[in-house]
Amino acid sequence: MSAQIHELDPENHGAKLKLDETSAPEIRQMMQALVDFRRKKGWDESNLKDLAIALTGETNEVLDIFKWHPETEPLSEHDLAHLEEELADVQIYVYDICLSLGLDPLKLVQAKHKINQGRTWSE
Repeated sequence: MSAQIHELDPENHGAKLKLDETSAPEIRQMMQALVDFRRKKGWDESNLKDLAIALTGETNEVLDIFKWHPETEPLSEHDLAHLEEELADVQIYVYDICLSLGLDPLKLVQAKHKINQGRTWSE
């Protein structure tokens, strides 16, 4: 793991990463739908620690799909469907964390992608 932290929006101290009126309508709508669903179910807003733990659990479920699966064999239709579902769960928790922080997940990915384009990695 790299010890270097890349500030994604240093000029604006993160202001351009916020979920706001400049966020893509589909992102705003999806995030609002997640909030509405949670409220309808009566689920409390989770704290960041619990969301991070839940995210880790979901990423482990992605990993479980590949456990003992030969690298050279494609995934079965069942495993692909399972992978899609688990990836969606991962994204939901990422969105929930972003919601807690008022961040736009698409803006975060775009900012990090821009940084990565200028980076080099040792092999």
